[in-house]
Amino acid sequence: MLGWEFPPFMSGGLGVHCENLSKKLVAEGVEVDFFMPQNSCRIEAGGVNLVPVYYSEEHASMNAATADPYYKLRQEMSFVASKKDFLRPLRGKATGKADRYNARVARRIAKRHARKPYDLVHVHGRFNLGAAVMAKHLTGLPFVWTVHSTAFDEAAEANVDEWQYNLERAGGREADRIIAVSRRTKSQLNSSRFGLKSGKISVIYNGIDAKRFAAERPAKARRSTVLFHGRLTSQKGPKYFLLAAHDYLSRFSRHRARFVMSGKGHLRDNLECFARELRINRRVSFPGFIPERRLPAVYSGSDVFVLPSVSEPFGITVLEAAAAGVPSVISKTCGVGEVLNSCLKVDYWDVSAISDKVHALLTDDGLYGRLSEKSRAAANRLSWDSIAAETAEVYAGV
Repeated sequence: MLGWEFPPFMSGGLGVHCENLSKKLVAEGVEVDFFMPQNSCRIEAGGVNLVPVYYSEEHASMNAATADPYYKLRQEMSFVASKKDFLRPLRGKATGKADRYNARVARRIAKRHARKPYDLVHVHGRFNLGAAVMAKHLTGLPFVWTVHSTAFDEAAEANVDEWQYNLERAGGREADRIIAVSRRTKSQLNSSRFGLKSGKISVIYNGIDAKRFAAERPAKARRSTVLFHGRLTSQKGPKYFLLAAHDYLSRFSRHRARFVMSGKGHLRDNLECFARELRINRRVSFPGFIPERRLPAVYSGSDVFVLPSVSEPFGITVLEAAAAGVPSVISKTCGVGEVLNSCLKVDYWDVSAISDKVHALLTDDGLYGRLSEKSRAAANRLSWDSIAAETAEVYAGV
């Protein structure tokens, strides 16, 4: 398995997925070697055999407090448009750090495969696609690619990054099977944008360790805390969360709600400045990155979760909130809405609708109780055990 992050060396849901899926596969008797950038985080792998590969001095020195798996990454990769471009680093013409890293990973796979044969390679995200294609070239092993998001998702309201788009198109052509985390993502891959055949793509949703988030929530005289938790990037729609907070505080001033925006990302400073410009900074807090061990308490201390993503393949944080019994307001462009019918859905840009639904959840006891109960029940059905079983079925078909 090839991944760019594994908790606590992580940025978001991709790391959560890699950790839980690989551990559950191991529990089911699958031997998993997980290749990732070398770093100084103390990782509890739970039976997964981590194979750290040197990437850079910056990555090697990162610990749980400073980890950013994507530090400078986009500047350190070269343009890819075909299989030939993927294989170029193997011929000694690498043009970027990430090319050299992927070549080292592929060669390490080939050496280990010669000693004890692998059955397949499973790659997560786009940045290790080069290693998967190279490993296939060196060993003949098939590879499965899980698409957690596409270049179009990450572009949000900006122009798509042509380099990332071409990388995904080339990798998609070379992959033997593809796993999409939602029907929404599959429809993108199956469209003219990527041109991948529907029969090559399986939809397997993200899972949740519901018990981890199921602690009793503290009793409150009234509900008032509204949470946004995720990467602070345009894709997640954090500016719409702040605009909705401004709209709410303007129209429902009697109900003294407070808004929490947790997470890390390159937009944090801009978002804090924006909150001051909107004159809501006294009612909005930015606690920064929340370590995994503290996440259950953050959810249980909140009353409503909001994710106004511009384009969201899934949205694993919504599942975490659901497992804690916290109802969510999500954008219609969130894939998690395909399996979590208890969410209230809005257009991501409609800040008045967001604040209306937040107000309804904070003030309507009956609505809140029904959606809280339904959210917990839905989260309990999406276990990592079932996701691992579905993934093993894909493996068997390769």
